[in-house]
Amino acid sequence: MLLAYLGTFGATFLVAALIVRSAFISSLDQATTTRLLVLASAGLRSTLFDGAHLAVDRKEISNTSLLERYQGLQWFDLQHHLLASEGLTPNAELTEGHHLLTVDNQTFDTVTTPILIPNTPRRIGTVRASEVNVLQRTNIHWFDVGLSIGTLLAIVGSTIAGLALTHQAVLPVARAFETLRDFSADASHELRGPLAAIVGNADGALRDPERNAVHDRSRFEAIADAAKQMSRLTNDLLLLASADRPLERELFVVDLMHVIDKLTTRYRPRFADARISFTQTIEQGAIVYGNPDQIERILANLIENALHYTMPGGSVQVASGRDRGQTVIVVRDTGIGIPPEYLNRVFDRFWRLDPTRLHEGSGLGLAIARALAHRHGGDVRVSSQVGVGSEFVATFPIRPSSTV
Repeated sequence: MLLAYLGTFGATFLVAALIVRSAFISSLDQATTTRLLVLASAGLRSTLFDGAHLAVDRKEISNTSLLERYQGLQWFDLQHHLLASEGLTPNAELTEGHHLLTVDNQTFDTVTTPILIPNTPRRIGTVRASEVNVLQRTNIHWFDVGLSIGTLLAIVGSTIAGLALTHQAVLPVARAFETLRDFSADASHELRGPLAAIVGNADGALRDPERNAVHDRSRFEAIADAAKQMSRLTNDLLLLASADRPLERELFVVDLMHVIDKLTTRYRPRFADARISFTQTIEQGAIVYGNPDQIERILANLIENALHYTMPGGSVQVASGRDRGQTVIVVRDTGIGIPPEYLNRVFDRFWRLDPTRLHEGSGLGLAIARALAHRHGGDVRVSSQVGVGSEFVATFPIRPSSTV
């Protein structure tokens, strides 16, 4: 991509440079022709007429003061015989029009003007104005030098800019590819366990020569558990994949008190079994606009996470309120806490703070919670202190977001 960019830029700049150079040379030629025509017109004032004969008044050459050291004037009769000359002139035969003449390693720009008898169209001679084009060649030389330096600097600058732009353009793609690669590896790892359980138990049941109802039942239960685990993981992955879809057709008024009461009924026995205190403080009339199932999933994942990482004797609190035009839901626990260096990773897919808890969940809970919150125009943030606990704050706009 960089080479294509540089090739296109170089070709474009080269064409532009050639056009500019051609225009510059054409402008110099036009300026030279104009100077020589003015000089030739001045030379006409030095001509004398004797009937049909032409002469040049050497004492009254009016244009002598106009001549530069690299310019000259020549007067010719009808037979192209040289009558007089002034300044630096080429020793060459007369040629009509605008010409370049090279004489003795010097190149002259020349322009001729006819000498007419006053008030008649009768021609009786010619004035040739000439100029050594050293100045023009010098101007073209320095212009070429400047153009070359400018082209080189432009190419160097465009190369540096191209490298920077290419890096910026490729970096998100590289990050996305790396994320996809890690995601594929993690998903494969998560699926490998349930698949191994299914294959092992099914193979054991098929190969066991002495069929036993108790053993068969335990194997089928293991297969069912592994299949359920795979089903949950698959559903979670599908839910994450759909988290970028627009929400316009799924907007409903969600009563947070009803949702949290439902979750409290579901999770209170598990908190009781784990000897963890579970309390809720929900603002009356707190609502959120969005998909009811997904709002419930966000809160369930946050509560589930607090349950997993809070030790017996601890507590988990759920509260709701409003803050600067947003509905705020706080899930606060007295769990093990999260080290500061890991706070940015807790929402990564398949990442777990405690790898020994692999059997508890798929490692997608917090990633799903944040992705669904983003889908509803909100967010999920975390603050934590090791040994003290963590606080997850889910925010939602009070009114439906125009971007969801």
